[in-house]
Amino acid sequence: MGNTATDPVSLKTQGYRAVLKNKNFLALWLAQIFSQLADRVIFVVFVAFIAHSFSTSTTYQSWLYIAFTIPAMLFTAIAGVFIDKWNKKYILITTNILRAGLIVSLPFFSQTLFGMYTLAFLVSSVTQFFVPAEASSIPLMVKKHQLMSANSLFTATMMGSLIFGFVLGDPLINIFGLKSVNIAISTFFMISALFLVFIKYRPGEQEKNRHKTVGEFFDDFKKGFNYIKGSRVTLNALLKLTALFSIIVMLCILAISISQQLLYPDNPKLGAQKFVYVVAFSGIGMMIGAWIVGKFLKNFNKLMTTFTGFSLVGVGLFLLSAIELIPNELYIPVQERTVWGIYFEAFNLTWRMIYSYAVAGVIGFGCAMAAIPVQTILHTVVPEKIRGKIFGIQFTLLSTASTLPILIAAYASDLLGVTRVLVLAGIPVALFGVWGMVKNSKILPIK
Repeated sequence: MGNTATDPVSLKTQGYRAVLKNKNFLALWLAQIFSQLADRVIFVVFVAFIAHSFSTSTTYQSWLYIAFTIPAMLFTAIAGVFIDKWNKKYILITTNILRAGLIVSLPFFSQTLFGMYTLAFLVSSVTQFFVPAEASSIPLMVKKHQLMSANSLFTATMMGSLIFGFVLGDPLINIFGLKSVNIAISTFFMISALFLVFIKYRPGEQEKNRHKTVGEFFDDFKKGFNYIKGSRVTLNALLKLTALFSIIVMLCILAISISQQLLYPDNPKLGAQKFVYVVAFSGIGMMIGAWIVGKFLKNFNKLMTTFTGFSLVGVGLFLLSAIELIPNELYIPVQERTVWGIYFEAFNLTWRMIYSYAVAGVIGFGCAMAAIPVQTILHTVVPEKIRGKIFGIQFTLLSTASTLPILIAAYASDLLGVTRVLVLAGIPVALFGVWGMVKNSKILPIK
């Protein structure tokens, strides 16, 4: 793995085809797909377990998300310090194997709510080493001018995995049953680990200088925060990503309420399992947005693209709040069918479902436009020797800042109703996006 950013730029070295010809990047990309699929299916399976065995309350689902989130608040920044000193390839392989082993033990943890939350905590704790190691590896594998395409591809496949991961959760549960679906999830993690074996990795100099004392570790830990404090570009990028991530996870929690209260009001337990389709269509929007950003907006003003994305997200949340105006009685019957050996049961596709899925797609499209340019800025400006620390801090900020909105969204959804919460969230996000677009339209394009 090595960065050759000084190579001359040509059309042949830009775009998705060029980055996929890089065998190391290709292996990392394929590993990401299976790892992300497993991550998404895990959440669906845990939600289904809790809804069927304990309660359909949104509050229980929000506490599940918090169980997944707490390790990110506690460990990711610390993990980032070690990632800069450890072999990233070994970290990625080991964390996949550990997660596979933990998921195999799901039947032993699923007897109680506390057990489910504990397993979620353990799986997430291991993930905190995988995520920043993966993020900090991308700039090592592609040229600097390919970062926008690489980030777009990673975002597109992440969203594609989100779509198929959430959608696969339902048929996988039907095929294997709640008691055996964990075997399929573990297999995904092991396939991801297998792809990572084929990466040719050359450790950097900083990975050869391990911490010898606790004092050295804390000095290294502080370097990441000091860098962010002294870099306005990095700080602004992290704040934008934190705000955007809070919106995304809030939508995931609200999607459960939307599904239970508005799409499946007569069967909340089924709604708790089918909420994934709202999230999946937002993922389709993100995937399309990521492709468009990487294909057509590589040289466009990154800040203008970002604020346009925030505007679309805000408008989408506001439009989603109007879902009750759409009649739920009118529907289109969809017959049962088997696709690629997977059985899909018959169901009624309501106009309200179609509306919510379409608007979710708009929100996802805006998220991609907002996130990809900002992440590319971070990959460009952050020095290689501290990327692990910076991305560790990034994911800590994302998770920490999202915890309060999750709790607020869950309780506010029960108290005020999900549509009012969507209005309260959508208006300020849209105004922020419009403010940024107006401000950046007065300055020269920033490439």
